Amino acid sequence: WSPDGNRLTYNSYKDGTGPVLYMRNMATGVSRRISGRKGLNIGASWAPNGKLLALTLSIKGNPDIFAIDLEGKIKKRLTSNWSIDVSPAFSPDGSKVAFVSNRSGSPQIYVLDLDTGREERLTFEGNYNTSPSWSARNRIAFVSMTEGHFDIYTMDPDGGRLKRLTENQGNNEDPCWSPDGRYLVFSSNREGRYHLYIMMAHGENQKRISH
Repeated sequence: WSPDGNRLTYNSYKDGTGPVLYMRNMATGVSRRISGRKGLNIGASWAPNGKLLALTLSIKGNPDIFAIDLEGKIKKRLTSNWSIDVSPAFSPDGSKVAFVSNRSGSPQIYVLDLDTGREERLTFEGNYNTSPSWSARNRIAFVSMTEGHFDIYTMDPDGGRLKRLTENQGNNEDPCWSPDGRYLVFSSNREGRYHLYIMMAHGENQKRISH
């Protein structure tokens, strides 16, 4: 979602050319194509100012993260690495981007400082950490594989104060913060099929909301 809640970005394969990025105006219902470059066009994350999107593109070979404007024009290449860099998520003030990279040999969460270009690894526990989501209250939710299952954790932007929110309840994935940072929506197959659930920021009061 855009910061003002009026626009939605999503991927579609309807053109038959791979994942293409579209933007939908929620007031008019009109969708338009934003990025249909060869290869990947995935994982769009809105900047807090509503003027830029961070997006994974593979136009240079390996998937890297780029900043594009709302017309799809590339404004800046944010990562440049031999590895796979995906799943960008802007910080609340727009100064940093969390992302996933396998540059250490397995998927881990990193953070990029947009002013200095410095990249720092945040997760060191577990061999599979992915899907970062940055809250308005400056906590990062992410998914980690633990004993063969996916669970949701949160941490500070420096990797500190790690907290596990789900446990022994099937697979729990795709965390998404409410605009005020008080709640997390996520998908889980704890009851057999995948459904949407909601919980408070610290993991309390987990309940199913889709049927």
